[in-house]
Formats: sequence, structure tokens, C-alpha cells
Amino acid sequence: MRAQVRVATGLAAAYDGPVFGRVARVLAGNVREDDTSVAGLPAFVYRPGRGSGPWPTIVLFPGVTRRGRMHPALRAIGRGLAAAGRLAILVEPEGLPLGELTPAARQQALAAVEAVVARHDVADGRTALVGVSGGATLALLAAADRNLTDRVSLVLVVAPLGDVSEAIRYITTEVRRDGDMLVPFVSGDFFKLVIARSVISCLQPGDDRSALRSHLLALEDYGAEPLAGLRAWPSERLDEPARAAVALLSNEVPERFDELYAALPESLRAAVDALSPIAVAGAITAPVELVVAGADKYIPLADAISFADACPTARLTILESLTHVVPTVSPTGARDLARLDRVLVQLVAAS
Repeated sequence: MRAQVRVATGLAAAYDGPVFGRVARVLAGNVREDDTSVAGLPAFVYRPGRGSGPWPTIVLFPGVTRRGRMHPALRAIGRGLAAAGRLAILVEPEGLPLGELTPAARQQALAAVEAVVARHDVADGRTALVGVSGGATLALLAAADRNLTDRVSLVLVVAPLGDVSEAIRYITTEVRRDGDMLVPFVSGDFFKLVIARSVISCLQPGDDRSALRSHLLALEDYGAEPLAGLRAWPSERLDEPARAAVALLSNEVPERFDELYAALPESLRAAVDALSPIAVAGAITAPVELVVAGADKYIPLADAISFADACPTARLTILESLTHVVPTVSPTGARDLARLDRVLVQLVAAS
């Protein structure tokens, strides 16, 4: 009940409406927001309006959005959590605003969590983790790290990607693996671009990586056919790792995918695999609240089900009113709101 009251107060403060927002600020005090850095990364730190801590703490990772941590909805969430009596720290690993999920971002997310739990104003040296989309993937990877497993109290993730290699399969060939079968799945063009940018970012630095990355970053985020340029790329001018990556991303034949993926240099394949939470799902000891859309426009529901099956601490919540991370008007809206409220109460109670 106490957690439910805190959730209601936090939501009112996040909404910042003329009536409920004002009431929430009176009850919680003026939330303090600092534009700062954590582990060298740009961050917002939101403190409750009263006291000096230590407070129960929540680290938030943004999704793939050009606005990054500046996104108004994310800042509202941080403000709402602080109004609910939590220290909320919104951290932005590099690459996410550009649509890249990278090994560097994974390491930065780990460093950020380590820096947070070492703060004097963090209660018990532990934190909950919250992530959206690409940030959700990073939150799961951080929770699985052996140096952090006992420092994470709970993980709440919305629309994470669990298996990057499988995502490469369906963004290129429009089929996904279902046991021994291949079944159709057509992902959105923006997600195709994100996965292509992420794969190329895993190449070793050099002229080929720079040229391919510049090409992909120059494309419109929501433009059509983002892989067309790679299919026309003069691959004979590329070195072996870049040529293998372009061949994989250019392939449209389902039967060739496994062969082309296996042909990636071991270092590149390892870098891509290290971005897949499903590979480390069994190492997560904190409770995981996994919230996904019933029909995600980018990621098949099977991805979340596979992760939930592999992670013994995961609880899967499916919301029909989501398309990816953005809610829509739906006949199931009231039921979904109740389900989401349960997840938020669990977050506030556990942190």
C-alpha cells in the first residue's frame, strides 16, 4: 500500500499538471534536478525534495532516440521517481541517440552502475535498473555482470532486444527462427537501420568501419530501405571483417543466413553476441520485470518469451496497448494500465 501511494504521488509529479502536480510537489517537496555526469557520461540526477539521503535508488537508461536523456518523458519519469522518494539517475551511454547498440555502450552502462552504487547517498549500496528499448538491453546486460549481480535490487525493462543475432536474421531475410522452422516476421525499417548501425559499430576502428558507419548515420532514421546502400556497396574494396559484415547485412536469402553469420570473424561475432542478454539471462539474480508489446512493430514477441524462459527471475507482462514503447488507444487499455501499475508498484517497493 505504501508503494502504491508513492507510485500515485510520482505519477502526479511526473505529469506536472496544474492540480495533481502541485499537490504532489507539496507532499514530496521540490524535486532537485542536476545536469551532471556519472562515470564520465552525461546524466541527470533527481533527488527527493527533502533530506540528504541515503535514498533507495533507480538508474534509468534511455532508449534509441535522438533526444537521448533530454527526452521530456524520460525526464518526467526521473522527476516522478524523486517525488516518490527515490534517487533517480538518468544516464546516457554513447551511441544510443544515434541508433547504435555497441560494446562501448555496454561497458559504459556497467561503469555507470558501479559508480552509482558507490555513492554515499545511495541506500545499502544497491540500485534498481530501468531501461527502455536499447537502454533496456543495456540494463539486462548490466544486471548479469558478475560484479553487479548482488548490487541490483530489481530490473524493469520495456521492449528490450534479447537476441541480436536473431534480429540480424529477421531484419535481413524477413523470417525468424521458431524451433526448427523459419516463420515470417517483417520488422520496421528504423529497427533495420539500428541493427545495421550496431553491427558496423562492432567492427574494429579503421577506414572501412568509418566509411560504412558514416553512410548509415547519414541515412534518415525513419527512411525506407535502409539496407539498400549496403547491398550496392563495392565490397571488393573492403577488408575481410567489413566484407563479411556487409555480406551478412546485404543477404536476403534465409537459407544463407547461418553460413554468413558463421563466416564473420570470431572477434566480430563475439562482439555482437556480447550484446545479447539472452546469452547471460541465467546469470541475473535480481527480479526482472519484462514489459513488452503484444505485437511489437520491431521485435517479435518470441524474443521476450525466449528471454523469460531463459531467465529464472523474469516475469513477463504483455501489454496489447503498446506498439513498441509508446502506448496507443486500445480496448485493453484499462487492463494494461492495471498491469503496468502492478509493475511500477513492484519497482518502488523493491528499490
